[in-house]
Amino acid sequence: MGNRPSCRSCRHCIPPRGLELGWCQLRQLPIHSELVAELWCHHWTARPPRLPVLAPAAAAPPPQADQQLCLEAMLPEDCG
Repeated sequence: MGNRPSCRSCRHCIPPRGLELGWCQLRQLPIHSELVAELWCHHWTARPPRLPVLAPAAAAPPPQADQQLCLEAMLPEDCG
């Protein structure tokens, strides 16, 4: 998801899933998956970020003061 406004990052829009079209709740229009990153309207409102779910504190030791956090375990396998 980019930083610029688009239907993909608007909280009024339901993003497309698989072959299913997305949906703009304000304009009551379907949104094609190829256009979701390019379309936006003046009703655009930022969707809150989806942050990765962290493991419970008991499962992971706390980082040392001079240790960098490792984010690899939270990223999907196909990133790279």
